[in-house]
Amino acid sequence: MINVIKATGEIEPFSEQKVRDSIFRAGIKNGLQDEVVKHIESRLYDKIPTSEIYHHISEFFGQSLMPYARAKYSLKESIMNLGPTGYPFEDFVADILQSQGYKTAVRIITSGKCISHEIDVIANKDEEKAMIEVKFHNGFGTRTDVQDALYIKARFDDVKEKNGFTNVWLVTNTKATLDAIQYGQCVGMKVISWNYPESESLRSIIEKSKLSLITALTTLSQNQKQQLLENHVVLCKDLFENPSLINFMGLPEDKKQHVLEEAKFVYSN
Repeated sequence: MINVIKATGEIEPFSEQKVRDSIFRAGIKNGLQDEVVKHIESRLYDKIPTSEIYHHISEFFGQSLMPYARAKYSLKESIMNLGPTGYPFEDFVADILQSQGYKTAVRIITSGKCISHEIDVIANKDEEKAMIEVKFHNGFGTRTDVQDALYIKARFDDVKEKNGFTNVWLVTNTKATLDAIQYGQCVGMKVISWNYPESESLRSIIEKSKLSLITALTTLSQNQKQQLLENHVVLCKDLFENPSLINFMGLPEDKKQHVLEEAKFVYSN
């Protein structure tokens, strides 16, 4: 039996089905699944890190007849690459909520009963006015713990009455500890982590929304991606709908067209 080592250090058996599921979730054509699995199995060894399996899958897509498929597969990594600050991830969370019909505002200074607070995202829909705190981590295996949940609840209690907040959310791009989830359930805080709750996890919401990040694009360097993020360009959708957003970067015309073609592929597929 081949075992794998997860980012948390946990060891579990290699699962071909998990590989197939991850490819399916990324919207990669079914015909490539067998080829990817064959590629991975030829490189497996006992206690292989899951990060290395990811690298081999990404490597396969980069060399395939569908090289842009690599960008569609790299959801988790593309979120990690929103760093080093958490601001682009806050913008991304606001974009996701807007796709669900919410009106949003980010990084708003709000007066509480005792002190003022900067709220990461405020979301309004119908009778709901949610205070949303976003916890961004750019390290695989890092978890959001109960201390974060306790801190957010204390802030919510200070601002809710004065500002008419109806509920509070904790959204994180990594996993949340069991204590953080249990505390959220106990006090009525909505917790959304990478894999929780199962049907409405961050990963599920992003996949349903089809909002892909510009950090997934392979045709841009890391520095070029940061330039776009600093100009609040977060989504491939933005480039697809408004190609002029990259004009300020001074890219050669052929390079610009490659970037826009990849953005179109990732967004429209």
